[in-house]
Amino acid sequence: MKAKFGVFSVVLASFGALLFVSMASIIAMNAANSTEVFSRLLGQVVLRSAEGLELALRHHLDAAEYQADFLVENIDVADLSFEDPDKLTALLSGSLAAAPQVTGLVVANEEGKGIAIARTPSDKVQDLRVDIARQPDFKKLYDEVRGQKAAYWGRPTFSAPLGVTVMNRRVPILQGDSFAGFITIAISTRELSRLAGELSEDQASVFILYGRGLVLAHMSMMDDLKEPSLEQPLPKLDEISDPIIKHLRSADAIPDIEGAIGARVSSVLVDGVNYDFITKRVTGYGDRPLIIGAYSSATEIDDLLVSIARTGLVGAGVLIIALIVALLLSRKLTQPIRQSSETAAAIATLDFDSVSPLPPSRLKEVDDLATSFNAMLIGLQSFGRYVPRLLVKRLIREHQVAAGTEQRELTVMFTDIVGFTSICEGMAPADVASFISEHLTLVTKCIEDEGGTIDKYIGDAVMAFWGAPEHIDNANLRAMRAAGAIQAALNADNAKRTRANLPSVRIRIGVHSGQLIVGDIGSPDRLNYTVIGDIVNITQRLEALGKEVDGEAESIVLVSRGVKDSLTDEVAFDEIGKMKVKGRLGEIEVFRLSQFAQPAVMPGKMRTRS
Repeated sequence: MKAKFGVFSVVLASFGALLFVSMASIIAMNAANSTEVFSRLLGQVVLRSAEGLELALRHHLDAAEYQADFLVENIDVADLSFEDPDKLTALLSGSLAAAPQVTGLVVANEEGKGIAIARTPSDKVQDLRVDIARQPDFKKLYDEVRGQKAAYWGRPTFSAPLGVTVMNRRVPILQGDSFAGFITIAISTRELSRLAGELSEDQASVFILYGRGLVLAHMSMMDDLKEPSLEQPLPKLDEISDPIIKHLRSADAIPDIEGAIGARVSSVLVDGVNYDFITKRVTGYGDRPLIIGAYSSATEIDDLLVSIARTGLVGAGVLIIALIVALLLSRKLTQPIRQSSETAAAIATLDFDSVSPLPPSRLKEVDDLATSFNAMLIGLQSFGRYVPRLLVKRLIREHQVAAGTEQRELTVMFTDIVGFTSICEGMAPADVASFISEHLTLVTKCIEDEGGTIDKYIGDAVMAFWGAPEHIDNANLRAMRAAGAIQAALNADNAKRTRANLPSVRIRIGVHSGQLIVGDIGSPDRLNYTVIGDIVNITQRLEALGKEVDGEAESIVLVSRGVKDSLTDEVAFDEIGKMKVKGRLGEIEVFRLSQFAQPAVMPGKMRTRS
């Protein structure tokens, strides 16, 4: 006789079995999804951390390149006779003051006579007054630079006058094809170690290596535990006081972190504690790649992964308890992880200042993750002011990141202060730096308010363009509005300077438009988003023509016929006529933005006159 079961028992057993299978599957899927989300988030954090470290290092070292370009543009070969050393010293002091990352500057002629300017530990600028030709290894340095035709990064070397090892940018000064002298710009390992200390956190230590075995920057090097020398300017991994970094070479790579593209993640066990290293190669600064990285204890991450696995096991064994625990734990885990993902997405837009820190959690591992993430956010905010965030946002918005180059119709603007060197004579280096920063801030705001893109700062000069990354239908009008805004802002600023018994600032502006190549320009290791083409040269020449047209004007804006004709009913111009510009065989028609065309009138329509 077959056994019989009551309906209640069958329904209860069926419902119980269905509930058990359903909830067990949900819990298992939740555990798997939590692990996947955590792995993806960890990969994003690793990648952004590595990219952030690289960006901070490049900005630090690029300051030497920018100042080298500035000095080459502003130093005449005649200055290398050093008949007027005060003029050259003032220029070098101003350049050094404008770049706090730079430790020292040297300018020397082919006879070994030169000037050396350095920054003291108290951030003062002083003339070292050393005999450059008698410094150790000068002849070797002289012969090396003499054989170069372009600027380059030398190997780290010990500087006896500065008493510290320095990264150095070396630039030959040529008169035609003949060697006339050289410029050396130094960034000390002490300054780089200070940067490493600023980027370091309570749970992460930042370091910079030269190649794989030599330490270029580390917090412990601030204490000068071992005096560098010409024979050994940099310590080895096992010669600094950090007990963890010496194990970097023996660390095992972790290949399966999703999203950590371009960064190397490795792990090593030291005294029973697991440490994770994040490293990234940085090229373009010498014959060896630099390696910037950070390490931290992996205990919190390991505990979180174990907690997720334990939750899955408990859910499979005890249905009701697993359901309650899974719901509570899922809520506790997924909410901060979701917030972390959203915060990481906001960081991807480079809008660091508007990102809110992650809230604390009662779960230790999640709270440690929030603490570390918030510390990283503070670090990103601290160096975010060195990053051209507006340009990067535009590139991301227009899907132009790593998009190569293209030909576009663009409008280009050059601005330059008239008599910059004369204005700076007699000024303290700190005052020169403050003056340059205030002027560049004034010009930049006027340009960016009209949708312009800052290409670069060249000393006191600004190069900008309209039409990229975004397409702009009225690029010439926007450029004219920016030029008018600069004139008005300069006029107001000069009124303040007059009341303060300071000399007025005069400025020349050139604007031209045409077909240009725009996009990522440079080597595969190092790119700049910039424009190239003959239009750029003509624009710079237009700016320079302001000296011939009206050398005493407080501000003068010169444009080409193409720009003028595109704005027939909107902006007023005075016809200057055809003028010959340096570097071109023919003449170009030049027009001057009328004094009537001020921002108070713009953007209303204005008649064009010629």
